[in-house]
Amino acid sequence: MAKNMLADRIAGIICMIVGGIAISEAMRLYPMRTGPLIGDHTMPGIVGGLMVLLGLLIFIVKGEVFKAEYPNRKTMRGMLLTLGLLFVYWFLLGILGYTIITLLVSIGLFIVIGNYSIIKSIMYGILVTTVLYLLFIFWLGMPFPTGIFNI
Repeated sequence: MAKNMLADRIAGIICMIVGGIAISEAMRLYPMRTGPLIGDHTMPGIVGGLMVLLGLLIFIVKGEVFKAEYPNRKTMRGMLLTLGLLFVYWFLLGILGYTIITLLVSIGLFIVIGNYSIIKSIMYGILVTTVLYLLFIFWLGMPFPTGIFNI
């Protein structure tokens, strides 16, 4: 039990330190504000304040003891494939462009995470890519990489 409490206290201290760093960044950005709660300082200030409060809570409150289990082979494989697909997405976004890589990676994620068949994954991938395209590119007019195919 003492080992668990020590880990909770260390986690609480780390959380408070990171929260303090976020608050200091918010204070540094505060002079550039356009209003009291409008500007680049707002999000780091809110997140930092919450981290300090929750870190203090973790430090003070006695945590429950639980046993952590290592994921089985199938779960670990899915986690690593998901991480790999997200890395491929990041790496190929500028090369293939937003639309194509979003379609391919979403199909892969539906297969890996959702355990859907290839046909369902393709249908859902097309649906997700279409909705995201319409929302971000068509409606909001956000510029995304078009890649070598200029799509």
